[in-house]
Amino acid sequence: MTARKALIVLGGVVFAMPVLAQMHNDEVALPDGYRDAVHYTTFVRGGITEEIYTSQEAVDAARAGAPFPDGTVITMDDFRGGKLTRILVMEKRAEWADRSASGSWMYREFAPDGTPNAAEDGKRCESCHASEAANDYVFTRDRMMD
Repeated sequence: MTARKALIVLGGVVFAMPVLAQMHNDEVALPDGYRDAVHYTTFVRGGITEEIYTSQEAVDAARAGAPFPDGTVITMDDFRGGKLTRILVMEKRAEWADRSASGSWMYREFAPDGTPNAAEDGKRCESCHASEAANDYVFTRDRMMD
């Protein structure tokens, strides 16, 4: 392979990385009206405030000590210094069990305007949430008990 061809191939791989990363979690969508769901907790740490929402069915499952139902979506508004900086979404689908390191959950980050962040493929979220297997991979499950 010539140096020119090698550069073209390398350039194509580098160019495609954000697209390939997005392919891992591109089925996770930001639900319309997610703030109309159950707002079950607020975390405040310094200048960071996180507002977290899910469905009543998810809250009922947590209270019953059951796994979250297939199709559960949990969203988090991430405010820094009082300004919405990103929206995080985690969604559970049985069909994703073989694609996720954290049960059947996939993760996606969105900008405040609702556009997906193509630089984040959800793998960081997945690896961290894997430590919460006993809580169906949800750090805030206990907050749904109130």
